[in-house]
Amino acid sequence: MAPGGRWTVAIVGVVLSLSLAAYLRRELSPPTPHRVVEKAPPPVEPPPDKVLPPPPPSRPEALGRVHVRALKRWSGHPLRGVTVGIMRETRPRVVHPEQLRTDANGMAEFVAVPSGRLTVCARGAGYMESCLTSSLAAGGLLTIDLSMSEEPASAPLAVP
Repeated sequence: MAPGGRWTVAIVGVVLSLSLAAYLRRELSPPTPHRVVEKAPPPVEPPPDKVLPPPPPSRPEALGRVHVRALKRWSGHPLRGVTVGIMRETRPRVVHPEQLRTDANGMAEFVAVPSGRLTVCARGAGYMESCLTSSLAAGGLLTIDLSMSEEPASAPLAVP
């Protein structure tokens, strides 16, 4: 046999043996389970005459009240017209749906606030936002005083 013929026979033998090994491996290995994807059935809409009732409100005993007083820092004078909001410290945070403005005495009163850890913030025109975090017990009253600093006035630019 010619020297080039030996190499051809060797290469053909290697290719055949690898092909046979791959075929046997596929035939002898356990079958892989096929993944079946089923479509979820469409949501069932209640008939118009049978509307589902809204979810029940939070237990009344789990609600409390929050009194917030916005004061001018340093002088302690009450601030009127400041917007006050509440955020529940849960994951994710939940913003209380009601925001109030302080009255002439700097007071805002929230009723029916869910108990737990709360962050109360106040902001008003000309003042920096002020926040405080505290806990409200079920059926309890939380009173918070927020001291607000005036926003620093921007310094005029010096013209040479």
